[in-house]
Amino acid sequence: MRHDLHLITWLRLKQFQDSAIYWLRVLGYQSGEQTLSSRLYVVYLAGIGLIWVGAMGSWGFEQANTIGAFLPNTALIGLLQGIPIVVLLLQVYFMVTALRSTPLKLSFADMAYVAGAPINPAALVTLGFIRQSLIRSLILGSTGTLFAVILVRPLGSGLGGIAAVRACLIIIPLLILSQAFAWLLGTFRLINPHIRNWHNLWLLPLILVILAYFVPEWVLWPGRAVILQIYGIAPNWLLPLFIITAAALIGILLYLSQRINMIQAVDESILYARIQALGLLAWRQIDLQFRIRIQSAQAGRKPLLKLPKAYGFWTLMTRAALSYIRHPFMLMFSFLWGAAITQMAVLIITNSLPIQVWIAWLLAVGVAPPAGLLYVFRVDIEEQFLRQFLPVGGFQLLLADIILPLVFTVAGSLGIWLLQTFPPDITLYGLTMIPILTLLVALCGAVAMTTKRVLQTRILATILSFGVIIVAAVNLQSAAAAYGLTILAILILMGILENNS
Repeated sequence: MRHDLHLITWLRLKQFQDSAIYWLRVLGYQSGEQTLSSRLYVVYLAGIGLIWVGAMGSWGFEQANTIGAFLPNTALIGLLQGIPIVVLLLQVYFMVTALRSTPLKLSFADMAYVAGAPINPAALVTLGFIRQSLIRSLILGSTGTLFAVILVRPLGSGLGGIAAVRACLIIIPLLILSQAFAWLLGTFRLINPHIRNWHNLWLLPLILVILAYFVPEWVLWPGRAVILQIYGIAPNWLLPLFIITAAALIGILLYLSQRINMIQAVDESILYARIQALGLLAWRQIDLQFRIRIQSAQAGRKPLLKLPKAYGFWTLMTRAALSYIRHPFMLMFSFLWGAAITQMAVLIITNSLPIQVWIAWLLAVGVAPPAGLLYVFRVDIEEQFLRQFLPVGGFQLLLADIILPLVFTVAGSLGIWLLQTFPPDITLYGLTMIPILTLLVALCGAVAMTTKRVLQTRILATILSFGVIIVAAVNLQSAAAAYGLTILAILILMGILENNS
């Protein structure tokens, strides 16, 4: 085991070095030179990186303090109630992903040279678990520290630092504990061949979401423990309990992982290996990852329904509708996105949160638009061979491709809006404004897809369009101005889309 672990660690370090050299070359480092100046340049780049990380951390800490200072009591109560639910959803996500596909992800190189070798599988599991834990600890730990600063800021201006430390001390052990349990579930699938035949087993963790409504004290206690630790009122035995439980689960995981079926692990890692083989392209084009996952999910399935007879514009619309019917989760994602983004906007408006939160909301809309809204339109634009058979303008093509997901997105937004206790005039204003704003989101994404810099264009178009509308609505206090600017933004984006397509 020790020899195998040393060998796999050396292999992973070499793989990391190969990927790191690319970024060093981008920054001016010449990997072929082994001179003193080149080595000092690496130290210089590392120092610059540490300074940048420190500056971003300081900036984030300052912004969290600012948000916390203006946070009203109602918003603070909402955060305290929402954190346990978010923790539960993350734990359910870990378990669902481990039960759907093996958590032990292998690349094509691993499949060719490692999976068939007489190497203890526990070595692969150990390094895979450590790698995933480090990445998620970095992301969730930094996010949790910022939220901890926001939560304690109403109690005083000098409590943010100690709250951030407390958050890290509780989040990282809880994260490792949750991941170890999820990896155990995934390992059982690779040991017992009968468990692999239960294709819907991944739905089982979703029962915890239902139980959270009926017995929250039994299901939501990990998230509540995080809150107690942040405020420094958690019992002394809580943190040692998490650490001891996580260590025990890791020990059981390493013991059982020696019996896993590597052939099954290889079969379930094909999708990961395809994406990993793309290298930087997989991260530069997230949409490409999305399409690969859809193709893998639909492979081997019999197509549902067939294209009805239609002519002209109706041909395009029925074709797009059939595509969404065959991928119903696209419509579900659009519905949930509309509900989530509207709920966030409602919380920002009702609690009068500072401008930093509005900027974060705009970035969320620009960076992560509804996944299914432009799915068919993206295919029509990118496939040049197919484009010659669609002799229509860009805006007409967009309308034909997004009608069905647009309805679901608007339905999710309107559902959340109607649940609020707003006066009739504000409720009517939202009912008329939400469909127009949803169309504006679709236009921002469609215009970006017709350019080379998709992400940058989408973020810029979203911030400019929505930013002007928000400023006009807040400062002018005029519904007519907001309507007029929204229509103007739609007309401008329509013109750009027609020219680019």
